[in-house]
Amino acid sequence: ALVIDHHPRLAERFDADFVDIRPWVGALSTMLTQYLQAAKIELSQQLATALFYGIKTDTAGLSRGTSPEDRSAYLYLQPHTDTRALGQIERAEVSAGYFRQLTAALASARIYDGVVISYIGEMDWPDMAAEMADLLMRLEGARWVICMGVYDKEMVLSARTYERDGAGDLVQAMVKDAGMAGGHGALAGGHVPLDDRAPQRVFQMLTQRALVALNVPPEAEGRKLI
Repeated sequence: ALVIDHHPRLAERFDADFVDIRPWVGALSTMLTQYLQAAKIELSQQLATALFYGIKTDTAGLSRGTSPEDRSAYLYLQPHTDTRALGQIERAEVSAGYFRQLTAALASARIYDGVVISYIGEMDWPDMAAEMADLLMRLEGARWVICMGVYDKEMVLSARTYERDGAGDLVQAMVKDAGMAGGHGALAGGHVPLDDRAPQRVFQMLTQRALVALNVPPEAEGRKLI
């Protein structure tokens, strides 16, 4: 078994033959690119495009949580990418459900002095929480964004911040031992099984934990975004 990751180590030991964990690296695709370079394996255009997109997505175009290794891999891959395919991935068609969930995320968003918390409700795919968190980080004055939504009987959460560190610690403080959490630097995520609890109840529990962790008075109501 192999363990290759760019998130902080959650266990002291792994039942694996090889472990490479580098939390300072912004994207797992960077590490995979380095392995391919070291092995002198010629990359197909399709593989180069996939790895390039992975780095671009994880680091927000090298603007978030990047290392010299990320920049080097990004520049190495860029000339080998299929720009047309990359454009199709980044501007892929979305269903009407996407816009319904976008509307729900914006309508439910509340602002607590620079902390934005949003609840999407039922999601068609789990990545919607992360996508909405990225979008809401563009809000003027936002320092932290937490988006949550339900997928496959779990509350999925995603956190973003403009601060260099702390997203992973925040999500850990929210989830505790109720589910799984991971991440580092400026972005993190996790999920908590509903276990027959009402989704709103789980959302409120996680929201209160987030407010406490971010030193926002738990009784604060926040103001609506729209």
